[in-house]
Amino acid sequence: MTDLAGSASNSPVPVGQLADRYGIELAPSLADWFESDQWQQTGRQEYHAAVTPGELLADAPEPIWPGLMNASLLPLISNRSGDWICGVVDENSQISRLVQWYHGGGDWILWGNGLPEAIAFDRLQSRLPGPRRRHAIPAEDPGAPPITVAPSQADRLATADPENAASKNTASKNTDLENTDPWIEWATQYLPPSVAEVLRSESTLDPGQLAGCLIDAHVAETAVRCELIQDALQLSVFSALPRSVVEKFSSDSDQISRWSLQHDSIPPDVRQAITEAFNCAGNTAADAPFEQDWDAAETQAVAVTQLTPDIAWGWDISGLAALRRGDRSVARDRFLRGIECSVFSDQSIRLQTHGTVRIAAKFSAAMLAESFPETVAESPYLQALCEPNLMRRSDRVSKHWWQLAETAFDEGDFAEAHRCYVAAGWDVGMRPITAFADLLDRIAESADRSKQTGRSALARVHRGCLQDRYGT
Repeated sequence: MTDLAGSASNSPVPVGQLADRYGIELAPSLADWFESDQWQQTGRQEYHAAVTPGELLADAPEPIWPGLMNASLLPLISNRSGDWICGVVDENSQISRLVQWYHGGGDWILWGNGLPEAIAFDRLQSRLPGPRRRHAIPAEDPGAPPITVAPSQADRLATADPENAASKNTASKNTDLENTDPWIEWATQYLPPSVAEVLRSESTLDPGQLAGCLIDAHVAETAVRCELIQDALQLSVFSALPRSVVEKFSSDSDQISRWSLQHDSIPPDVRQAITEAFNCAGNTAADAPFEQDWDAAETQAVAVTQLTPDIAWGWDISGLAALRRGDRSVARDRFLRGIECSVFSDQSIRLQTHGTVRIAAKFSAAMLAESFPETVAESPYLQALCEPNLMRRSDRVSKHWWQLAETAFDEGDFAEAHRCYVAAGWDVGMRPITAFADLLDRIAESADRSKQTGRSALARVHRGCLQDRYGT
């Protein structure tokens, strides 16, 4: 057994059992999280309820949502509303990234390269530039007002756990509560000094300075850049207005999404109506945020494509920025990279790229279909992504990846087979949920044969959860 963080093998908390169960080597911070009993504490941010070692060692861990969660995800902290901070098991059988996973659509976004970064971002995100919205929000109400991400402690706990809300009200009145968060105290020992200082003190940094501090320290950098893109593009025009007002402009949510993403596409009469709506709400016309800084958005998006090239929204936004300024060659290349990324990584609701869903499963695919139709004619995969019928679309894409996986497996390229099997399930999704039984078996076998022990073990746990929940 690997000696985790120097003394994990002697810990009364079953860190070694966790490592053995999931075939992984825990980073020092994550090993310490379990062996120092941090998981027994209650956090004071949105994500405040830790998964216990006992839950992770259960035959069918309750926090795992098989088929909905990618088979490489291991839930670690919950907001008790169905959303999770998950560790991502990589090809080296380590948890090298932490993502926020949203149960409403299965979307995920990178929150850091370790648990301390994710905890720090959860604490600091409300102080960053941009609209204050949760990291994954429903698409069905484009006119809903922004959702605060840093409510009072009492409100947060009432939402997360109504039964315990009353008992928490007294404690929430303590003005020093935020500064004595046990998880923050723990996380600071693993974070760069500049970020630890911001977390420990009542920092005077303005939102832009705070974003710069986190980026310079490489702490939750991808998530911070997502906030900066939202700020640069002022993506809250319609979300700042009541639904009844929005419906006067258009009943087509896809159209509203396109207007929200590119404000210069909003018709003059609608722009005037928005301005009047803002004025009626007691604001000045200047408060209607029509100005967008696409250069700044492109800078942030390009940085994301370099940091995390498997995230779709970096390619989506940088590709659209290039297309807008007339650089079609760069735009085409970026969109072609974007279609390689899972649709669950696109943050389409927050970044208002979901208005093209009727054209294609992915924003980059839709942009290729609209501006570079020859690419679709040349690619059976793009044709599958652009299938008009939504049901057939997912079936065609899943079948595409499954066939590639089977070919790679037969040829002995088990790492490629594993990649393609995962794509079959989570490129655009797969149905029905029971179909994941065979898929998880193949993912586990291909991972095992390619010596990805962590991914193999975790896929088998996901498979056990599927059997437990659905009897298949």
